[in-house]
Amino acid sequence: MRLCRSSADSSASPGSGPEGWSRLPASLPQRHPTGYATTGADRHDRHHSDGSCEAHRLGRGSPRFARRGAYGLAMGRVRAVLLDVDGVLTVSWKPLPGAVEAVRRLRDEGVPLALLTNTTSRTRASIAEVLARAGFPVGAEDILTAPSVTAAYLEEHCPGARCLLLNSGDVRDDLAGVRLVEPGDGTVPDVVVVGGAGPEFGYEALNRAFGHLQRGARLVAMHRNLYWRTDAGLQLDTGAFLLGLERAARTEAEVTGKPAASFFATALAHLGAGPEETLMVGDDIESDVLAAQRHGIGGVLVRTGKYLPETHRAASGTPDHVLDSVADVPALLERLRQRS
Repeated sequence: MRLCRSSADSSASPGSGPEGWSRLPASLPQRHPTGYATTGADRHDRHHSDGSCEAHRLGRGSPRFARRGAYGLAMGRVRAVLLDVDGVLTVSWKPLPGAVEAVRRLRDEGVPLALLTNTTSRTRASIAEVLARAGFPVGAEDILTAPSVTAAYLEEHCPGARCLLLNSGDVRDDLAGVRLVEPGDGTVPDVVVVGGAGPEFGYEALNRAFGHLQRGARLVAMHRNLYWRTDAGLQLDTGAFLLGLERAARTEAEVTGKPAASFFATALAHLGAGPEETLMVGDDIESDVLAAQRHGIGGVLVRTGKYLPETHRAASGTPDHVLDSVADVPALLERLRQRS
C-alpha cells in the first residue's frame, strides 16, 4: 500500500492548516518572469545549479497572456502586504533600521499583514515573541512558517507516515500531528523531512538521510535557500545540502515553503485578499519576489539581508519594485494608491 500520495492524487478542497489559518492547495494566477500573466496549477520545474527554480513554462503562447510592465507593476489599490522576516524585518533577530516603524505605520493605516518566513529555527510562537519584544506589532496569528505549512502538507499527502526530521532548531510544536521518528531507533522512515541547515547537517546525518532515500523514502524540504544572512555574514543554508541529496539519490525534493504556490495561497486566503491587490516584500529575489510574481502577486525586492547585486543581475526575471529597505514600503503604497 502506498503510504504517501503525490500532489496530483489529492483534491483541491480546503484543508486544515496552521492554527488560525486555512490551507488552500489552490492554484494562483501565474505571471511569467518576463512580465506575462497566465493561470495554471503550480509545479516545480528543473532547478538551476545555483538552486533557483527555473521559470514556470505553463501556458506559454496562450491567448490568455497579457503583457505587464517590468518595474512599477500597474496594480489597483493595494489591500494587503506579505512580509518576509529574516533579512527584511530583522537580521539575527535584531530589527533593521526603520522596520518597526514601517510595520507600525502599515498597521495604523489598516493594511492587512502576514509574515511569510522560511525560518526553521523557531516556532511561530517563538518568532512572535521575539518580534513583539523588538517592538513589532505582530502576533503568532500573523505568521506563516515553513514548518507549519510542512505539517499541513504531510497531513494531506502522507497521513500517518513515519518522518525523519533533519533540522537545526526545535520546531516540533509547529509539526503537531506529524509522526516523527528518532535517528538510530531502528524505525525505517517513509519520508525524510529537511528543514534549516546548521551543525546538525554533518556527514553522519546526511549519509543516513541518503540511505533512506535510496530505500525509497520520499524527500520533503521546507525550503531550498542556498544561504541566509546573519550578523556574522552570509551562512550556508539547506539548498546547498539538498542539491547533493537530490543528485546522489536521483530524486527531487517536494518544497513546501517559499516558493511553493500553496504557501502564498494560504496567506492570501487568510487575509481575504486577491493576488492582484497584494504585495510580497522580500530579500530573496527568486523564492520571495519572483515566485510571488509568477502567481500574480506584486513583488518588492529590498536591498537588505541576503540581497546581492550580482544575484539581482543574474535573476530569472525582473522585480516589480526595488527598494532600499522595508522602511520604504509605506511610501511605495502611497505612490501606488495615487496611481490607481
